Amino acid sequence: MAALPQLSSAVAIAAAPETSASLAQAFASFTEAAASLESQYSALQAEVARLRHALDDSNRDLAASVEENESLRRRQALAEMAAVLAHEIRNPLGSLELFAGLLAESNLSGEERLWAQQLQAGLRTVAATVNNVLQFHSQPPPGFAPVDLGEFLRWLEQFLRPLAQRSQVHIALSSSLEGVRIAADRHRLEQVVLNLALNSFHAMPAGGLLRIAGVLLPTATVRLEIADSGPGIAPEIRERIFEPGFSTRSGSPGLGLAVCKTIVEQHHGTIQVAGGSQGATFILEFPQPGVLA
Repeated sequence: MAALPQLSSAVAIAAAPETSASLAQAFASFTEAAASLESQYSALQAEVARLRHALDDSNRDLAASVEENESLRRRQALAEMAAVLAHEIRNPLGSLELFAGLLAESNLSGEERLWAQQLQAGLRTVAATVNNVLQFHSQPPPGFAPVDLGEFLRWLEQFLRPLAQRSQVHIALSSSLEGVRIAADRHRLEQVVLNLALNSFHAMPAGGLLRIAGVLLPTATVRLEIADSGPGIAPEIRERIFEPGFSTRSGSPGLGLAVCKTIVEQHHGTIQVAGGSQGATFILEFPQPGVLA
C-alpha cells in the first residue's frame, strides 16, 4: 500500500506534457542511479557467495581456530545486513518500474518512448540483481498456486521486450501451453526466466535471437526452453555453470544460474543446458499434477 502515493504522482507526471529536455534529464538521473545500484549489488552478490563458501569450508575444517570462526560469523552478519538492504530496495524499485511503465505507455515521441524503454530495461536488470541476493541468502519457502503457463509465457515476452530492444535481440515465442497449469510460485518462475534471458542478452552483445518455447510432453511433463544464438557454452564448463560464484563473465558474481537451479528444484523440476558453438539452450521440465483447482 505504501507505493500507492508514488503511483498517483507517477500518473500525474506521465499525463502532464513534458519537454524533451526534462525527459532527457530524468532519464539521465534514473540511468545513473540504476547503474550505481547494479554495481553495488553485483559486489554484494559476490560477497555473499564468497562468505557462504568460506563458511562451508570452515564447518568442514574442524581444526579452524576460534578467531577465524568469529571473524567469519561477523562477516556473515554483514552479508545478512546486505540481504536486508536488498529487501528494502526492492519496494522502491517496484515503484520506479511502475513509473517507467507509465512513461512508456504515455503519449511520447518515438525517441522519448525509447528513453522510457531503456529506463525500464535498466530497472528490471537491477531488480533481478536484488532478487538474486534475496533468493540466494534469505528467502522463505515458495508459495505455490496454479499458474497458467500459456499466459505466463505471453506475459514474459512483453516483460522482456525492453531488455531485448536494448540488446538488439529479437524474441521468438512458440507455445502450446495455453490453459496448461502447474503449481508454482509465479514470482520465482519469473526470476528464473529473467536470469536466463539476461545471460542470453549478455552473450549476444551485437544482437541475435532469443527463442522461448513451451510444450506439454506425453508424459504429462511441461517443458520450457530458453535458447539463444550466442557463442554457446563450452562442454568442459557445463557441469560448473550452476555452482554459486562460477561465471565466465568478468565482474559477474555468478549467482544467477545457481538461483535458477534452486528455484527449479523447489518446484520439483529439472534444469539442463545443451548446445555447442552455435548457441545455448536451457531446458526446464516440471511435472504437471492432473487438473489444478
